[in-house]
Amino acid sequence: MDAVRQVSCSDRAALARETARFVADALASHPGRFVALAVGDSTLPLYAGLDAIGPAWAGRSIMPVDELVPTPADPDRRFSARLAAALPGELRRRLIPIEVEGDPPLRAIALDARLRAVLGLGPDGHVAFNQPATPLDAPARVVDLAPGNLARLGPVEPARSALTLGVTTILAAGAVLVVASGPGKAEALDRLVHGPGDPAWPVTWLRRHPRLTVAIGPGVVSP
Repeated sequence: MDAVRQVSCSDRAALARETARFVADALASHPGRFVALAVGDSTLPLYAGLDAIGPAWAGRSIMPVDELVPTPADPDRRFSARLAAALPGELRRRLIPIEVEGDPPLRAIALDARLRAVLGLGPDGHVAFNQPATPLDAPARVVDLAPGNLARLGPVEPARSALTLGVTTILAAGAVLVVASGPGKAEALDRLVHGPGDPAWPVTWLRRHPRLTVAIGPGVVSP
């Protein structure tokens, strides 16, 4: 297993530059239509400059890595709406929301597509909403949100679940960037960097990806 590529970023601006560099390189190096972006508070501010990548976006679409189930009463709390608000205007037209109405498990099957992914790291080691304990072979699916993770989302009632990219979906992506930023992430980061793979820390499965980069932002102690 190769060592995880780590990039230390001194501030939010440096973290945003690394995110843009990763996306630009991934678009240039890999076929496929979709770029999946995390919608956490630590990642959303990083997307403001993604339009500077320019022509490399031709033919590409953007999607969130997960979506709440059922749809929140406040439509602005949908993950696709939060992502749209964070994207530059030029890129919003490339956003394809994850549809959860009707048959969410059937919608999950449609998510298993080749993509590039930017993922946030949760304090409990979740990535997308692959929460503890998640096995290596977990596909895209609907998951019940752990109480702590649900509470961090704020007022999203009646949603209590999420349709999320699975571990297998993410490992099939052309390239993966994990953003570790803010307090409470040090242990999850240490588990990711040093392994081993552990269903209690789902992010550790990403060590199996041959093109994994971890961008370490301010407020996280590098292991």
